[in-house]
Amino acid sequence: MEITVLIRVYDRIDDLKYNLQIIRDTWKDNNYHVIVVSNGKSKGYDIPSDSLRHIDKLVVLEENAGHRKGNSQLLMEGAKFIPESSQFTLILEADTWVYGDAIISKYAKRLAETPNAVWASADWYDKYYALATDFALIKTDYIRKHPGIFDFELFPECHITNFLRDTNSDFIWITENMPVHVPSYISYKYPYVPNIKEGRFYVFPKSKTVTHHIEFLKDGIEQKKGYFNIVSDTDYFPEAKISAKAWNRFKMRFWIGLTKCFVKRSWYSKKTYKEIEE
Repeated sequence: MEITVLIRVYDRIDDLKYNLQIIRDTWKDNNYHVIVVSNGKSKGYDIPSDSLRHIDKLVVLEENAGHRKGNSQLLMEGAKFIPESSQFTLILEADTWVYGDAIISKYAKRLAETPNAVWASADWYDKYYALATDFALIKTDYIRKHPGIFDFELFPECHITNFLRDTNSDFIWITENMPVHVPSYISYKYPYVPNIKEGRFYVFPKSKTVTHHIEFLKDGIEQKKGYFNIVSDTDYFPEAKISAKAWNRFKMRFWIGLTKCFVKRSWYSKKTYKEIEE
């Protein structure tokens, strides 16, 4: 299967370096065309030369549209370079590391078998219909016909579902990357939620994914490498050897799974579509 991987990056250059290595080393089921779009050059965040050999197309934007529009800018520019032969496009944040591509193959097959579904990613909010954008698989033809899918500023996850609704298109949840957040009433430290203000998990052992912002980790990227070894059940990063990986994965799955027992809005109120003010 032909799949384009569209990676966007601003300042997470080290994350990008390891992400590209992981893709080339462990994603073997499909033919991948890797596009990296960067808008950090004006602030000194250049793509290092040792990463270039893992990139099929590098797009460097001289002007940065800013925090609120920057993510949209990267996706819209990168979409211009998706090859005609690409059946699916995976949009990926530079700091989202996934060991192996079994999860990609699974949801590409499901999308192919579901004619009206064009998007697959995790459920982002409990209150609103919203789809994660850090790891999302999309039918490429849909992007070509509807480039406005990436034209957002506020609440991109809600924009996506609103846009799909307005174009009479459907989506599939990637359940292996759910739940993403703990309930908002949890205001104290929770395992595997390093920033309680965001209230989100950064490890997803079922999909062998870690998405940490390294500034939230005491030991930075070295700790992230350790988490990656745990979810992948490998010593992919030999410098971050972890003992008792199975026990650590059990703890991750336990604490993530436990949140399914917490009272949520969706228990007593249906999801709604968020009205986004332009």
